[in-house]
Amino acid sequence: MCDGFHVLTDTQAHRWCTTEFRAGRTTTERWVVWDKVAAVPQAKWVGPAPIAPQIAGILEASGEIGALPVFVAYAIPFRDAGGASSGGFRSVKEYQAWAKSFAQLVGAAPAVVLLEPDTLIHMPGLTAEQRRNRLACLTFAVQAFKQYAPNTYVYLDGGDGRYNSPESLAPWLRQAGVADARGFAVNVSNYNTTEMCESFAAELRDLLGLPDVGFVIDTSRNGNGPPPDSYIHANPSTWWGNPPGRKLGDRPQYLGGVNGFDAKLWVKLPGESDGPFGVAPHSSSSEFLPRVAQGLYYGR
Repeated sequence: MCDGFHVLTDTQAHRWCTTEFRAGRTTTERWVVWDKVAAVPQAKWVGPAPIAPQIAGILEASGEIGALPVFVAYAIPFRDAGGASSGGFRSVKEYQAWAKSFAQLVGAAPAVVLLEPDTLIHMPGLTAEQRRNRLACLTFAVQAFKQYAPNTYVYLDGGDGRYNSPESLAPWLRQAGVADARGFAVNVSNYNTTEMCESFAAELRDLLGLPDVGFVIDTSRNGNGPPPDSYIHANPSTWWGNPPGRKLGDRPQYLGGVNGFDAKLWVKLPGESDGPFGVAPHSSSSEFLPRVAQGLYYGR
């Protein structure tokens, strides 16, 4: 894994800043969004559509400058267990064909792929058939990247680092093929502190008993940690949606795998709404809001 992660130029934050610049609006808000969000390496989320249009340009651009692209595969059938981010392919076969195409297109290029966040934490609530289908998708994808994209670092769902216990996740990670992946990702789109996630990941690694397994942590919005318990208790089903007072975390950084800690990454794109909740009550999921991005810089 190289030090320089790829900076995306097609994010909503980047496009908004470009529009503001061309219109001559040199506001503090635009400066904050540009310098503190748009110019920071972030992950490209790819969904259930032809893969080439989603990643080919990024692979070419990152290859030209020797940067490492980060992708999030988010297309599994019954995605998010039918929750707020539902969707995905309709069948296991469709997903497997897509995953194979994904791996083949990446090929020998170095890349990071976070494979289907939230897939394993939802296992206890699925039917036996849904579990079998989910594992068939994940194990196939892990093997596809191992075969066709040997320089790709693949990370499976490692939970949020707080509400999902290592004891519950370890068996599912084994069955999903973590031994043939690089490891697991913690705190994707969540707010838990890096220290909390490190401790969680260390315990999970011990339970797995696989010394070569590593982990990455999403630090995009964990600068102030999670919202206080009082806020969570007052908003039990929506507290995760744009809670107030959250802050940008450490910028992406390669850490060399010391004690298994490979990297800090920005997986969730700061400023993109979680839905009509919290500080963005009239927004839609994934809608970019400059004021939310600016609020994350100031921690409000």
